Amino acid sequence: MVSGLYLFDSIPMKQMICGLLMLVGLTTEAQQLLLEGFGAWNRTNYSLPEFSTPTSFFSYGGRLGVGADRLQLGAEYRSNLTNAKFNENAKSTSFEETFYGGFVRTKISRYPAMRFGLVLRAGAGVHQTKAIFESGALEVSEKYDPILGFNGGVGFSIPTFSNTMLELGYTYNYLSRPALKSDGVTLISKHDGSYHMISLGLSLNFVFGETAKRYEHARENRRFQNGWRG
Repeated sequence: MVSGLYLFDSIPMKQMICGLLMLVGLTTEAQQLLLEGFGAWNRTNYSLPEFSTPTSFFSYGGRLGVGADRLQLGAEYRSNLTNAKFNENAKSTSFEETFYGGFVRTKISRYPAMRFGLVLRAGAGVHQTKAIFESGALEVSEKYDPILGFNGGVGFSIPTFSNTMLELGYTYNYLSRPALKSDGVTLISKHDGSYHMISLGLSLNFVFGETAKRYEHARENRRFQNGWRG
């Protein structure tokens, strides 16, 4: 284990997410609920010379957000389908990662829950990372302590059917990993473990209260029924 950044080590990640959702529910006007599942292609942007050649890996995740019509707060979960892997001669180093965090999201559209729009999102959370070292048939792994990271991105939300949206977006994830040590020996030096992410997913968008009434009025509008996009 490394002596790096500790973030609420005594609090299980699931409890952190539950606390975040309770805070969201208490501090926002719940006019919209967003449920999203996605898959992502990622490309590394690590700072160490031995990891400087970009490599790709895949991940999956989900988001839950609540709030006003154009602004939501929420929680996000991501985990690797494949790992970022770097080969050197007969040896390799790969990074297995899971992310738990929160985000703020806005969609620029007149009717965000049912029309095309530009999505802007920013977030922060903890990356649980394990480094895996392989040499021939030998495999050894070492875990980092939870690492605080930040992310921001932009994308498009495209209506498909009913209240379902196709979500296409780009996100840049930034995190600084401390040196990974075992028995006083440095296995991996301190470095930026940042990466690019292009995600594709589906979201369910529900509206309530006065917002729901406004949407219903728009659906009944003759111009809207004829394909009006105002």
